Amino acid sequence: MAIMLNARRAHDDPQLRNDSAAWPEPWPVLELTLEDRQRWRLAAMLPNGRAVAVILPRTEHMQHGDVLCGDQGERVVVQAAVEELFCIQASSPFELMRIVYHLANRHVRAMLTTEAVWIQPDPVLADMVRRLGGTVMVVQQAFIPEGGAYAAGQGDGHHHHASECGVEEHDQAMGNLGEELSIAAHARAKL
Repeated sequence: MAIMLNARRAHDDPQLRNDSAAWPEPWPVLELTLEDRQRWRLAAMLPNGRAVAVILPRTEHMQHGDVLCGDQGERVVVQAAVEELFCIQASSPFELMRIVYHLANRHVRAMLTTEAVWIQPDPVLADMVRRLGGTVMVVQQAFIPEGGAYAAGQGDGHHHHASECGVEEHDQAMGNLGEELSIAAHARAKL
């Protein structure tokens, strides 16, 4: 049976230490790409082979270091998975700052240091960076981009009204369909 995780807490939330007796540490680690960390519904497998189902409120996205919690005291730590990225460097701090300006102007998620910028692979952006004098290397690394102005809960930075878009109805229909499929699968297994 899958572990159902329906709450997200920051790794330093004092509440985690208060109720950790129900699910002893060390907590299992769930490695997720940025794309998967941006989802609020997710089925995944822990390294030990145990299935997890993440069901968070629509406005919550998982961050590297978060702890996902279940109703039975379950705890799972979210960790950024290694994925293919572009590492962008430049010959001077000004040149790198100029490249970052152009990437930000295109609303590109980026992980920043004083020496380099990492972005998800995009050949058009790589060409732009090279035209601006930067170098682009393909690397394998965990991707933990800057949060930006909407990091506190809106995730992608776009303002949505779920009820206006029919998203809530779609999620409800998918949830109902998933429940029906699960019931049918369990019924077949009993035969």
